[in-house]
Amino acid sequence: MRFLSLCLLLTVAVAAPAQSGRPDVLFIAVDDLNDWTGYLRGHPQARTPNIDRLVARGTAFTNSHCAAPACNPSRAALMSGLRPWQTGVYTNADPAQDVMRDTLTINRHFLAQGYRTLGGGKIYHGYSSEGREDSWTEWKGLFPSIQEHEENYSGLDRGHFDWGPVDAKTEEMGDHKLTTWAIDTLQNAPADQPLFLAVGYVKPHLPWYVPREYFDRFPLDQIQLPVVGENDLDDVPSAGRQMARPEGDHAAVVKGGQWAKAVQAYLATISFLDEQVGRLLDGLDASPRRDKTVIVWWTDHGWHLGEKEHWRKFALWEEATRTSFAVVAPGVGRPGQTCGAPVDYMSVYPTLCELTGVPLPAHVKGPSLVPLLRDPRGDWASVGVCTHGRGNHAVRDRDWRYIRYADGSEELYHHRDDPGEFRNLAGLAEHADLKARLAAALPAAEAEVAPTLKKPANKIDKPGKKKKKAGE
Repeated sequence: MRFLSLCLLLTVAVAAPAQSGRPDVLFIAVDDLNDWTGYLRGHPQARTPNIDRLVARGTAFTNSHCAAPACNPSRAALMSGLRPWQTGVYTNADPAQDVMRDTLTINRHFLAQGYRTLGGGKIYHGYSSEGREDSWTEWKGLFPSIQEHEENYSGLDRGHFDWGPVDAKTEEMGDHKLTTWAIDTLQNAPADQPLFLAVGYVKPHLPWYVPREYFDRFPLDQIQLPVVGENDLDDVPSAGRQMARPEGDHAAVVKGGQWAKAVQAYLATISFLDEQVGRLLDGLDASPRRDKTVIVWWTDHGWHLGEKEHWRKFALWEEATRTSFAVVAPGVGRPGQTCGAPVDYMSVYPTLCELTGVPLPAHVKGPSLVPLLRDPRGDWASVGVCTHGRGNHAVRDRDWRYIRYADGSEELYHHRDDPGEFRNLAGLAEHADLKARLAAALPAAEAEVAPTLKKPANKIDKPGKKKKKAGE
């Protein structure tokens, strides 16, 4: 299956002449941000005025989901237009850098079609393509940032799973430097060639170290913890409990009295990110590209902060798969509209192609979102599908989440009545037809896990001891 998929990827991209009529693209990726934004209301204390004004420029998709709840497979799927079960890239440990070597990814395709493609920050996970002329016009990679601390602020001694205020200037943060570079690019890149600018924010990825001023915005004695269900894992199959690992992060956080401090730190780090987004928007507005730029805003997956006794991503519940996602397309749809249709990131590649007039590669099969940009309440037959490890999948429609694990065990949640996913209804016979309908979106066959040819270049998402000196 994997080799068949790879053969389909060997599409020859013929360089196209630059077309001045094509819009520019501002492609904004964010690491580990869940629905804790103002417009999604994932947490009542989240303050994200700049993210909110960004998504208000176009269409905010309020029921959007990643293709995989981990950085590596999520980004590989979005950038290639291929799902994990097609490529064999299911987890952070799988060698996407090898599998993707011959894939016509979004940046390669736009480069071949005459775009000036510039990228900085984190777009892919753990690897980049700076050495390949067919990948980017210019690749900046991660920007230097403040150093991690040898000893955890939290006292949990769990590697980069740590948080606390740092006595540093905002200008020292890598994401601030990334934003400065992106603003300069927007304002000074040659105007005679369409621009594809990929800006990959690292925060709010762990560790949650940001300057003290951002922590001060969220007094610790006022922090509200996430709403959780008592004994919430009791009706979850063994496969789901193994993903939650309640005896790991959650037990350590509770025992260490760190839950409120962690929530404070996550909110503070999001607030820092939001300021960078505001700077970027202001830079775009001050540039000659203001009125001809398509903006794609996406977060690579969600994040748990104790829901279902789970932390981080790496699971198939709503908190891990739901994303912050919006498309701003000048002249298409109305600013400020929201869309509740269930969508996933297999639609990003075809949507960008349609909005820019770039031809769609043969291997990209996801549905374009342009019809929903024009009419966010229009008919939509697709569902959101997320995969975590071979054989484990979640399907989301407007009202339901269905999870099926590799061992055949299941979960089913009705989001209108149970948005917190506290009651697993999968065992009720009355839902057999519903489960069958949702399961129809799952693959009949799946690629084997891609063989690891070399160690991942970036272990940023792996728990354990961190190095004494490490950037974001």
